[in-house]
Amino acid sequence: MKLRTLLAVALLTPAVALAAPASGTGVPGLQVGGFIGYETADVSGLALRADGEIPFRDLAPQVKMSWVGSLGYSHLTWDTFGGTFTANVLKLVPAARFTVPLNPQFSVFGDVGLGLAYVSGTIDVPGFFSSTDSTLNLMMRFGVGAWYHASDRIKVGAMLELDPIFGDFGYSKNGIAATSQTTFNFLVGMMYRL
Repeated sequence: MKLRTLLAVALLTPAVALAAPASGTGVPGLQVGGFIGYETADVSGLALRADGEIPFRDLAPQVKMSWVGSLGYSHLTWDTFGGTFTANVLKLVPAARFTVPLNPQFSVFGDVGLGLAYVSGTIDVPGFFSSTDSTLNLMMRFGVGAWYHASDRIKVGAMLELDPIFGDFGYSKNGIAATSQTTFNFLVGMMYRL
């Protein structure tokens, strides 16, 4: 899938949610949304993500727990030693989200998740060789963020995340192995309650 197509999907996800009928979805409190941002470590680049969030329970009067399912895509590059390493990363991460409302308009949250990352890596040294490989990796997610509740259905926000990705990061052949990465993400986006 081309980068422009993925960017269009990420940006249109909130618009589709807004156009959805207001009548129930069968899942009380279900929220859907899209995010765009920047991901960096040894490799860096564009990050896109779609989330679905379902309320679970109140852990305390001011702490609410929900389940979040995330599907993300990142296009990351690293220029080094006359060559380029490019990684296309697809992430599927279920997580627990803990939200604390500060007032009716603002809330803060923390995410903890465990999922999978499919990493397709390409090493290209012009004039010498180009090679592609892929790996399926275990990953974790640790995130914090804040929401501004624009209405009873729409919230916009920003989040910072650490995504440790374990194993060979998309490339492990020809005697070359890309090591585990812990990427740092900054994302902005919107959620819509159906």
